[in-house]
Amino acid sequence: SPHATAKNGHTPLHIAARKNQMSIATSLLQYGAQANAESKAGFTPLHLSSQEGHHEMSALLLEHKANPDHQARNGLTPMHLCAQEDRVNVAQVLVKHGADTQAPTKAGYTPLHVASHFGQANMIRYLLQEGADVNASTAIGYTPLHQAAQQGHCHIVNILLENNADPNAITNNGQTSLKIAQKLGYISVLDSLKPVTEAVTTPDQPPPSEEKYRVVAPEAMHETFMSDSEEEGGEDTVLSDQPYRYLTVDEMKSLGDDSLPIDVTRDERHDSNKMALSSEFPPTAGLEDSISPQHASMVQSGISVTDFADNINIERQSHVGKLHWKNFLVSFLVDARGGAMRGCRHSGVRIIVPPRSAAQPTRITCRYVKPQRTMHPPPLMEGEALASRVLELGPVGAKFLGPVIMEVPHFASLRGKEREIVILRSDNGETWREHNIDMSEEIVHDVLNDCFEPEDLAQLDELGGGRICRYVTYDFPQYFAVISRIRQEVHAIGPEGGMVSSTVVPQVQAVFPQGALTKKIKVGLQAQPIDPDLTAKLLGRGVAVSPVVTVEPRRRKFHKAITLSMPAPRAHSQGMINQYSGNAPTLRLLC
Repeated sequence: SPHATAKNGHTPLHIAARKNQMSIATSLLQYGAQANAESKAGFTPLHLSSQEGHHEMSALLLEHKANPDHQARNGLTPMHLCAQEDRVNVAQVLVKHGADTQAPTKAGYTPLHVASHFGQANMIRYLLQEGADVNASTAIGYTPLHQAAQQGHCHIVNILLENNADPNAITNNGQTSLKIAQKLGYISVLDSLKPVTEAVTTPDQPPPSEEKYRVVAPEAMHETFMSDSEEEGGEDTVLSDQPYRYLTVDEMKSLGDDSLPIDVTRDERHDSNKMALSSEFPPTAGLEDSISPQHASMVQSGISVTDFADNINIERQSHVGKLHWKNFLVSFLVDARGGAMRGCRHSGVRIIVPPRSAAQPTRITCRYVKPQRTMHPPPLMEGEALASRVLELGPVGAKFLGPVIMEVPHFASLRGKEREIVILRSDNGETWREHNIDMSEEIVHDVLNDCFEPEDLAQLDELGGGRICRYVTYDFPQYFAVISRIRQEVHAIGPEGGMVSSTVVPQVQAVFPQGALTKKIKVGLQAQPIDPDLTAKLLGRGVAVSPVVTVEPRRRKFHKAITLSMPAPRAHSQGMINQYSGNAPTLRLLC
């Protein structure tokens, strides 16, 4: 059927439009496929073809009455996606069919905002040529110039200024484009904005804030395409021909109160031979034969499950005792009895849900995704790198009554104590933050001792070969990411001052005098030692380098000067080439 939909709401025409299959799309349209069919997020085939830059496919859809200004749930139109990906050829087709070049999203972003945010110069020139408002503002007062300055796109800033963009426009929280560029440290953008920006003051303007600037971004299309599934093998649980089977009232009455042991690691789908048998027997018998292996063994031995009293059913005692490892492919079901699950297909991921942590039966999904498949990959600073693939979890936002332990293998080289592993989490797929749980090591130790036998506990670390990152969570974000970075010493420093020293290079210290800060903040100190042999290979034996020191938060202004101490550069083991000459080595401080 041309109207069939996938679990994300995509029709065959959506897929054909995204893959630029002209002949298939033509056939689908001839057989009644809807050109304006929406996915669950409200995106039409024209959205997909516009984002991919398929102008012939877009023209075909428009000829079959596709709406060029169709808005998704978040307000994105095909023109916004053209602006995001710099698809000028498709934008020309859309304008030819009457598309609005200034359509706002729910948050007020026009296509010109989107193009300025992503630095698409060709699309900006085309939109301005078509009469787009260069000073249009969003719901929070951001103009395209604000977006370009925030992202550090100097050439975009110059294009907008050449087209009469207002450099003195102020956002709702009192920010000009110049202030944003100053906070984020974009020097080239500052050079372009300083000569044209005037000092604007208003009576109701809020005072300058010392808080870290929060980056704002336009809406994006978060669509999960069927072909992008990486860890799901074989038949899809959601798309199976056999739907989930639920207990009816009559079946629950016949089962009695808690009379059947339920295997939470068993999937709800039945084998094909069991489905064939279920049509020949009454519903109760068919249901009993498919509940769990334990119950099947009872029936074969001639013992009826209902012969056991509820309080002495020996077969059920294992569910409230120690946990035992089970395998899962993409998802598994867990209830109040907990579970210990290990990902198959060599993923190495392990999830431990202690008893009484799940408030209700919950289907947990867990799979690896490539970072480039996410709309907003984890932000990485210098010296940081992914130590494994991004872990996608579901249901997003699920909360647990107790700690859930995640074990993820990594391939990071920690070099003793020089580097460390940190966990980043993204609750909505757009913003990332560090995942911290106080006293997580004690929680992990208590949970493992309560849930596993001593012999099973001794084998946990052997399975991962020592390359296991173990952390605790009380809820599920959309993504977890394992990051390797230079070890960072973090301390809370307040107005009374203090000192932070590095454990990697003890001579590296940061001393904060009294009054350097007006409030207590977290201060981080990183020290990366430089191998003298590596320096000699790259620069010769005439150069020696001290450890590279970083202080967080960056671009922070202190009320008093702080003191940074670091060891002098260490000479090569064979000596400096000018060590015995008349010219003494000179020290230079690079920032």
